[in-house]
Amino acid sequence: GRKIVSHQTNGFLSSQVVYYLLNFNLSPRQIWITRHGESKDNQLGRIGGDSELSENGVRYAKALTRFIDKQRRDWEAYQKHKELLRHFPPRPGDSTPPNPSYIPRDRPRNFCVWSSMMKRAVQSVEYFNEDEYDVKQMKMLDELNAGQMEGMTYDEIRRKYPEEYARRRRDKLYYRYPGPGGEGYLDVINRLRTVIVEVERMTDHVLLVGHRSVARVLLAYFRGLKRKEVARLDVPLGVVYMLEPKPYGVDFKTYRYNPETDWFDYIPNFELQQSPHKK
Repeated sequence: GRKIVSHQTNGFLSSQVVYYLLNFNLSPRQIWITRHGESKDNQLGRIGGDSELSENGVRYAKALTRFIDKQRRDWEAYQKHKELLRHFPPRPGDSTPPNPSYIPRDRPRNFCVWSSMMKRAVQSVEYFNEDEYDVKQMKMLDELNAGQMEGMTYDEIRRKYPEEYARRRRDKLYYRYPGPGGEGYLDVINRLRTVIVEVERMTDHVLLVGHRSVARVLLAYFRGLKRKEVARLDVPLGVVYMLEPKPYGVDFKTYRYNPETDWFDYIPNFELQQSPHKK
């Protein structure tokens, strides 16, 4: 992890691999992924659109802020404790300096909060203190655009556009919604490439608040799933996923929001599944 040699690298794919390797790092940090809180369109079963959060969604946004605050403090406390148990140099006579990102810091590690530019996502992160978090909105994290079917329910699409409905059910990964701005999963995968490379490059914590299609692509990438599994991944509202890069794999944890306690319950031994629904 100290040196990369690239010689006569030509072509798009090989150049992208080199670019990825130059930006990849194993600095200790956490990557959090979640969907926005429940929106008013979610309550009505409508896809796309740009509606605001429902009352339940606002509660989720507030709880998410408190939860991430606590997780951030707990992580810092653990890192300080681990630092006390570590001794440099690790072996007698080893004068190699440690990775700069591993050096103890006097201040907490920076924490980025990135959301899409849609109302329901922006409102889901509005309770984070911008003096303590680097809050930004990104167009790349927007939901898949349903083109002329934006704001419709799946039942409405099935009745009004039966052929399109059937086409999408047959091949959801390669399907693209008709109409101006209509997208498919391959479009979402393509526009999220820059976000993924930036997350791999950075040494800060990051919380990504997006939408169902976005969460599916991000989780599929970080969990090493096959492309054919992306479009039907079960990613419900109210669930937060945590990934912590390690030298040999990724530590993966999942938490589900509990409306009764207004807090998040840890789900042990969680594995991503394919959704039983066709959404």
